[in-house]
Amino acid sequence: MTRILLRIEEIGLAPGFVREVVAAWEAWEGKETAPMKLQQLMLNLRIDVHRLYKIGVYPQEKPKIPVYTDTKLV
Repeated sequence: MTRILLRIEEIGLAPGFVREVVAAWEAWEGKETAPMKLQQLMLNLRIDVHRLYKIGVYPQEKPKIPVYTDTKLV
């Protein structure tokens, strides 16, 4: 049996759209009764969303570039 792993980029879905779908899936109360293939798909999408967005981690500040007023190096 061959396993095929697909990421959001390979499927061609917009990450923002997938993020909304995953949020709707998490809020849905009947997800336990959904078919196993759908549960696996949503698990893979949720992993990709967490990988792309890293929830709770804020981007680091860019280092400030010093501004030189004199062209001579001191």
